[in-house]
Amino acid sequence: MACVKQIEQSMLRHGGRPCAHMEIPCAVLTYCCCSGGMLIVNKLALHHIPLPAVLTVCQFSSASLVVYTCKLLGILEMDNFEWARGRYFLVYVAFFTIGTYTNMKVLSLANVETVVVFRSCTPLAVSICDYVFYERELPNRRSCAALLLITLGAAGYMVTDREFQLHGLRAYFWVSIWWVVLVVQLTFGKFLVGNLNNKTLWTPVLYTNTFSVIPTLIIGWLAGEISERRLLAISFDTPTLCWVFLSCAIGILISWAGFWCQSLVTATAYSVVGVMNKILTVAVDIMIWHNHGSVFGMGSLCLCIVGGSLYQQAPFRADSRAIEVNPEETALQSSTDELAKADDDPQLLIQKS
Repeated sequence: MACVKQIEQSMLRHGGRPCAHMEIPCAVLTYCCCSGGMLIVNKLALHHIPLPAVLTVCQFSSASLVVYTCKLLGILEMDNFEWARGRYFLVYVAFFTIGTYTNMKVLSLANVETVVVFRSCTPLAVSICDYVFYERELPNRRSCAALLLITLGAAGYMVTDREFQLHGLRAYFWVSIWWVVLVVQLTFGKFLVGNLNNKTLWTPVLYTNTFSVIPTLIIGWLAGEISERRLLAISFDTPTLCWVFLSCAIGILISWAGFWCQSLVTATAYSVVGVMNKILTVAVDIMIWHNHGSVFGMGSLCLCIVGGSLYQQAPFRADSRAIEVNPEETALQSSTDELAKADDDPQLLIQKS
């Protein structure tokens, strides 16, 4: 809760979107629960359907269908499809689709701790993006020390990970792609929720999920997943359908919760929140599966998480606070103020005349 409170105070100081007192904590906790649950459910769903792209298409399609149906029924309010807005989402969706698929691919090939370690390294890159695109300062000494802990922990885990020992750097091909895409997605996602004047947060949910269906189908076809032999090999029994249905339901929730949280905090703070919620994920993973790392590897993982918890959000740069005042706008505002005063006191209007 201390991390949540720090983020909330930072948003109030630096002009974040106005929100209720408990909105930021609720958004953070909702996103953490959805994200942690999604990672576990996807792992179980892929155990029954070892086709990452097929499962991802199911999630995108169901989210798009459910949200748009609610729009037609008047249950949810959102913007219509339009090119002026959609062109930005097409760029985001390109990274969103690749990121979701590569995340599925990583979960089918490696353990959850591998995902968590790489996820813990995202604040370093996102903080640089915040400096370049959102006029934030570079990390201070405390944050640099935290990022150093994350890097050391990640390096220690990679050395002890049996996948790394067996296959070397090739074992991290997919997770490296996922990490780069995630950094771009986190940075650009802040622009989508803060600069496009969406009616509600269901607008980015509808756009991203709808636009992601076709690209994911293409990826699945290129990967050989959309073939009669592999599709017929799937056993559509009750457990399989339950896990797929649950993953689709959580997919809708995490889409909305992610944009909700991202609209309230900075890109770097959002990435740190994502790191911290992985603690629960690792705990559940240890209880369910036996393919986690060694004791030293788990210690390295904890070091990464400690570093992530120590990271401190950077304030705006001093040179970004200087705002040029337009003389015409100032004169117009003065005239408006005088007219407002004249309405309250007609004698002032007579004196001006």
